[in-house]
Amino acid sequence: HVPPAASPGALSERRVDTGLVNHYELTPGAPDPAPGPGLEAVPLLDEAVFIAFPEPAPGDPDPAPGPGMAALLAARDAPWILASEGTLCHEATLHVCRAAGFTPRARHHADDFATVLALVAARQGVSLVPELATVESPPGVRLVPLPVRRRNRVACRQGSAAHPAVAAFVARLRACAADFAR
Repeated sequence: HVPPAASPGALSERRVDTGLVNHYELTPGAPDPAPGPGLEAVPLLDEAVFIAFPEPAPGDPDPAPGPGMAALLAARDAPWILASEGTLCHEATLHVCRAAGFTPRARHHADDFATVLALVAARQGVSLVPELATVESPPGVRLVPLPVRRRNRVACRQGSAAHPAVAAFVARLRACAADFAR
C-alpha cells in the first residue's frame, strides 16, 4: 500500500506501476498540478468534500446551521479531527478553514477516514472528509457539502499507459469510479 502523497516517488523509483494521486480543488477552476516529472495521470473521479458533524443530541441546538460555508463557520470553535501534519488532507483542511477566517483547533489526529467518522459519531469533533470516505458513514454523523472538490487521478510513468497490464488496470479503476459516480 502506497499513500497517494507517496505515489509519485514510488512510480519514479519503479516500486509500483500505477498510483493514485489526488488534489483538493480549493479554488474553482484551478488546474490539477502535474503528478511529477516523467509521470502522466488520467482523471479517475471528481468528488465532493463534506464537513462531518456529530448529529445533535435531543434538545441540543443544531451544530451546522445552513449549508456550505455557513456550516464551516459554525464549526469555527468546535474541536477538530485532523489528518497528520504534512499530509495533503491536513493541508487542505488548514487552507479551507483559514480561507474562512479561522484556524481549526485539533483535538485528535487520524489518517483513516473510518476512524475519523467514528470519532465524529462519538462527538469528539468535526472534520473534513471526501465523498469516497462517506460511503459507510456510521450512525450519528451529519454530512454537509462544501464548495470544495477532491480530484483523484491514476498516475503512471510517462509512456507506460499503453502497456496492457497498466491499461487494463486503469480501465477497471475508471469503470469502478463511474459506477460510484452514478
